[in-house]
Amino acid sequence: MEVSELLSLLPESVLSELAVSTNVDKYSKKLQGELVFKLLLHCILSYKDNSLRTMESAYESMAFKLLNTQRKSDKIRFSSISERLSSIEPIYFEKLYNTCIEQYGILLSTPKPALIRFDSTIVALSGKLLKVGYNIKGADSEHLRQLKFTIGFSNLPVAVHFFTEQIYTSENVALKEAIVGFKPTEAGMIRVFDKGITSRKTYDDFTKDSIPFISRVSLKSKRLPVTENILQEPVQTATLNIISDSSVYLFKAGPVRAEKTVRCIEAIRRETGEEIIFVTNIDELSAADITMLYKHRWEIEVFFKFLKQELNFSHLINRSENGIKVMLYCTMIAAILLLTYKELNGLKGYKIMKQRFVHELEKSLMKDFVLICGGDPDKVDMFLKSPPE
Repeated sequence: MEVSELLSLLPESVLSELAVSTNVDKYSKKLQGELVFKLLLHCILSYKDNSLRTMESAYESMAFKLLNTQRKSDKIRFSSISERLSSIEPIYFEKLYNTCIEQYGILLSTPKPALIRFDSTIVALSGKLLKVGYNIKGADSEHLRQLKFTIGFSNLPVAVHFFTEQIYTSENVALKEAIVGFKPTEAGMIRVFDKGITSRKTYDDFTKDSIPFISRVSLKSKRLPVTENILQEPVQTATLNIISDSSVYLFKAGPVRAEKTVRCIEAIRRETGEEIIFVTNIDELSAADITMLYKHRWEIEVFFKFLKQELNFSHLINRSENGIKVMLYCTMIAAILLLTYKELNGLKGYKIMKQRFVHELEKSLMKDFVLICGGDPDKVDMFLKSPPE
């Protein structure tokens, strides 16, 4: 699918309808919600090191003029962009993000196995710069503040959370809230996460609420076996020797035992000899299947790397809570477009895929410009394939 076809699934009518329903333009006539969205999306996709001054310059570019034909002025100051990001209503961008999940999710093949990976990433900045966030403990970091972004990733980032309060330093709070708050469209979707959740009560709550999960626990975790090892002999996978598969009670602080049993699968990495313990409340899958499903968790690490390296996610161009939320949703929308383009065109990797997306967008805009000038847009393809000598 070409970029122009992909973008057509988010038409002007949808942007305008959401602007009316969210009242995003109530206090602004110049930097309206639709314009801010298009400008942010254009800069996130086109510039690796986006900034307010980059946005100021991009606003005057030919490419953006073609993307947004309803511009009401030829120039905009970077300070005006910053002020608008600080005051604009984030719900407009949140609804655009949810619309993109619905629209583009339909185009993609259903992920098999049906699982969603949850993880968090942290951005830390000087407290003098960051207007929101929680303090980092420790003498060397007393002047820093942190923001936490927790994402649920299947084939798209289908759940995003932005945490600024001190309580969310603990993944027992942040990850649990994200996991419980996620409402899957497919029953039985497995939640996969790393060792960040250590609360036994959280495991109990997941089991009570019929939330299937796969994670890992520390080797030092106190466990009381309920059933003996059901494996007759070790099971080998491509990377592991699985030596034990038992139902156990995990312990909370001291002698306090969890209410529900969980399944613990002990394995040894064949290459390094490192011991690993997987924990799950899923009984119907084999031990080998559980370990293979957990291996898929790594894909969210790759996604975070893509966000930071290719979409400049760690750089905050506005440090107000409103501005950060707007940037979060716009970055996720850019990622959704790129991931959809990647899968539908059978591409691998992220860096080259993004470059190809941008080049194709530029060609589409070039065709629009030729058409506006009364020329033949089909000749653009002919020129690019065989430029005149």
